[in-house]
Amino acid sequence: MRYASWIAAVSLFLFSHCAPRLAAQAPMTTVYVVRHAEKLEPANPDSPLSPAGEERARALAALLAKAGVTRIYATTKLRTQQTVAPLAAARGIAPVVLDPFATEDLVWRIRNEAKGEVVVVCGHSNTVPGIVNALCGQDIDGIPEEVFDRLFKVVITPEGGAALEQSRYGAAAP
Repeated sequence: MRYASWIAAVSLFLFSHCAPRLAAQAPMTTVYVVRHAEKLEPANPDSPLSPAGEERARALAALLAKAGVTRIYATTKLRTQQTVAPLAAARGIAPVVLDPFATEDLVWRIRNEAKGEVVVVCGHSNTVPGIVNALCGQDIDGIPEEVFDRLFKVVITPEGGAALEQSRYGAAAP
């Protein structure tokens, strides 16, 4: 009987002292959300990137080169895939391609399959605000058609809370 009491006491001690530390060490999920870079043919619904867009894609890859990116999402549109292509090639990652309006599926994948990872999401001027809001519950201003330099960083805690940072990358937008 003493042995069972001792085991119970040790188990209670370990659980009460080690579990909070293990929870505190659980990794954060970091998500970088960008709009695709400049497109070559504005009227083309599946336009490739322009030379300026290709330069911005390289700037994104350089900026996130040491961020530890482990997952990349792009839409079915060529311009989003080309925007993340230099980063994907440098990291040896095949981007996951989703429908541009599959925000619910994207957020579920990030919160459930990419916990503790560093993720890049490339969307569109009309989808990035919704993605950011779905990830962190904060509204951001819409992205004007001529603006391509916004970078949104969402850090999600293991408990599900999130913080948002906004910055810019590459050549300044008008």
